Amino acid sequence: MINTIVDSGLPRLAWIASIKKASLSITIFHGADVEVADNFIVEGVWEGDFKLGKFHSAETFFGSGVSINKDGIWIVPSTGLVDRVFFCEDENNYFASNSLVCFLAYLGADLDNAHNYKKQSDNILMGVDDYDRYFPVLHQEIKSLEQIFYNPLKLTKNGIEYQSKNSDSHFSDYSSYYNTLRKNLKAIRANSKSPDRKKTLLAYTTISRGYDSTAVTALIHDLDISKAYTSHKSSSGFASWMNPKATIDDGTEIAKELGLEVSYLDYSSNEIGSDETKFICPTPAEPEIIFYKAYQEISNNDIPAIVFTGYHGDKIWNRNLGSKSLKRNIIRGDTSGLNLGEVRLESGFINVPIPFMFAREISLIHSISNSDEMSPWSIGGDYDRPIPRRIVEDKNISREAFGNRKKTVISFYSYPKNKELRNAFYAFLKNNYGIGKFNLLSTYYFDNLLYYSEKTLKLLASKLGASITPTITKDSLDISYKMFLWSIKHEVEKRKNILNHKRSDDEKYNQKIIKNNH
Repeated sequence: MINTIVDSGLPRLAWIASIKKASLSITIFHGADVEVADNFIVEGVWEGDFKLGKFHSAETFFGSGVSINKDGIWIVPSTGLVDRVFFCEDENNYFASNSLVCFLAYLGADLDNAHNYKKQSDNILMGVDDYDRYFPVLHQEIKSLEQIFYNPLKLTKNGIEYQSKNSDSHFSDYSSYYNTLRKNLKAIRANSKSPDRKKTLLAYTTISRGYDSTAVTALIHDLDISKAYTSHKSSSGFASWMNPKATIDDGTEIAKELGLEVSYLDYSSNEIGSDETKFICPTPAEPEIIFYKAYQEISNNDIPAIVFTGYHGDKIWNRNLGSKSLKRNIIRGDTSGLNLGEVRLESGFINVPIPFMFAREISLIHSISNSDEMSPWSIGGDYDRPIPRRIVEDKNISREAFGNRKKTVISFYSYPKNKELRNAFYAFLKNNYGIGKFNLLSTYYFDNLLYYSEKTLKLLASKLGASITPTITKDSLDISYKMFLWSIKHEVEKRKNILNHKRSDDEKYNQKIIKNNH
């Protein structure tokens, strides 16, 4: 039996678990829209019967949760590598949470400014079986946290057991893969609409003119989808005057052909509010502020939602992969999606990245992509993904409508767009690093000029059959990393002020009980 307590200071889908090592008694503080049962709590969806709560053993699970059975207590992260669970222990207790911000606030821990957290951000790129769980923090009693991806963690009276989630799916051809995807997606949608939930979930999708989100939407367009989110333009690293076609990413016409209503994600900087830091604080990687309007819309709904996304489609459906990417370890190309970790808990949505389904079977899926049966859907070149092309074209979408040009997503984001936050960040840089506003802005504009100059040279070089290696990368800019450190401290301090339960309160309560017993 799980002791559950609603904490109004937590985001609607956030939870924090406190577990006694000796007895395995468990208390979970949770947000208003976390689903609660006698033997599990969950903010997630899977292909099984919701009321049974067996998400710990599901092949596909999106979200996070905690369950108990005769074997022990299961801490369960998403099988989509866009989310993680945090875990730690002190002398007498285990703790876990699906929110880094809330966990730090609850524990009374801080990040170590002397440590480079880019290592933790990028570590999952080693694969789900080889990444390092270590996540250092500053705390008198807790040496470090662990970040848990993909594989569940089981707690028993004998200690911690790190589980390995495997897959026994087999695909011999396109039809077997497609039909299994469809079958499981229907089951996931049924799970999300289960009458045993206190709130059945809405569903949204994302769409563009690229391969991945377009294929995702074609797969689920008939599963009671409220609307599709799209942008008129991509966040391409190309300036529109350099290559106008490179920035056009509007999936409206495709969405309409699939019978879906469209909502636009395009924003202006003056529309970004003081909650921008929630997009910046999860990792040092690029904030995905493009989803700000979706975050706002879902926040205003009383009902939580699932959002179908195309993260990892660049690997699972890519016809041209090296041997390293074909291992069962699930090797990502980047950490995109992970920076939605805090905003999705706050607004109330579960990230459902379909390409991660059966991702351990990438070798089989890659063989299908390169099979003779898929040659009619292969267009050649570096941007060639026959599986998503067939999925979409089989819905009578024309070949010319999508998947013809890869949209880059690199952009500079060195200070907040919100004016008040921007001024607060300027003050932080001045007070802590002696970096003035003029120095910051001049560096920013110079780097932009250099970056776009290199993009222009690269474009010209490619037309001449040559190549150049850019010197400006996400790792060469340090201001954005300082913005990450500032934003997470900002969010943790805000959360400390509204949390109704903290580890220090639990310790005082336990000491009072011990004193009374004596």
